[in-house]
Amino acid sequence: MPRPFALLALVVATLATSGVARATEVWSGRTFAFSKAANADFTLAVNQDRITPNVWITRGNTMGIFNIEQEAAFAMNVSPKDTEWATGDAVNHASLTFKPWQIWANNNPPATVGVNAVVHLISDDIYLDIVFDSFGATGGAFSYHRAVQPATPTAIETWGRIKALYR
Repeated sequence: MPRPFALLALVVATLATSGVARATEVWSGRTFAFSKAANADFTLAVNQDRITPNVWITRGNTMGIFNIEQEAAFAMNVSPKDTEWATGDAVNHASLTFKPWQIWANNNPPATVGVNAVVHLISDDIYLDIVFDSFGATGGAFSYHRAVQPATPTAIETWGRIKALYR
């Protein structure tokens, strides 16, 4: 008969290597407002939209937006790192074509103002609605409205599914 500790270790090892991944989340709606004023210090938290621990969107005084959590400044055709963008709504994410932000914006960020878009936070596997309200040519000002995490996530994590079986 196997020892209880050995059996527990086997279960933990099996779960750890079973490829259990975080489930895709969809945040819909465009209710949270974020803005960065012209010439504001982008290194301050107040001028960064800290969406998740992995994605903090901001903008320097020139160029495009970037993810200050993962990169020091905007990089052409890469920034914001760990994101991809599409036109549409998050609920339809499976049918959308995602691109790096600059390519999605067709090298003309002011033209994205008013366009309903979806940003995919890649490592978090979250799709969220976003719409730019402004994108200034000088001083790095920009603003948008985006979705927030729903009070009840759209996906239940594995442990939650297991617990639900025993209620």
